Amino acid sequence: MASSSGTSSGSSMLQNSGSEEDLQVLMDQRKRKRMISNRESARRSRMRKQKHLDDLMAQMAELKKENNQIITSVNITSQHYMNIEQQRTLFSEPKRMSLATDCSL
Repeated sequence: MASSSGTSSGSSMLQNSGSEEDLQVLMDQRKRKRMISNRESARRSRMRKQKHLDDLMAQMAELKKENNQIITSVNITSQHYMNIEQQRTLFSEPKRMSLATDCSL
């Protein structure tokens, strides 16, 4: 009986070491799978970040264009105002002069 218990204990150790090896292989596979998954996730994150940056750059270009159009419009409007103001002054000047000469008479 001693020999049978010795053998079963030896085979039990072999099973344990085989089981430990299987467990290690399984853990290594899971680790590898997790690493691959993390790399893919990081790649997708970088792609989203790049797309967001591209969108912001396009929006910035559009806003700069719109800003330039507004500045041009303000400049044109200011120039029109100055022209009208100058014409108003010129047209009202003869009336003032004629009023002044009428009053002096």
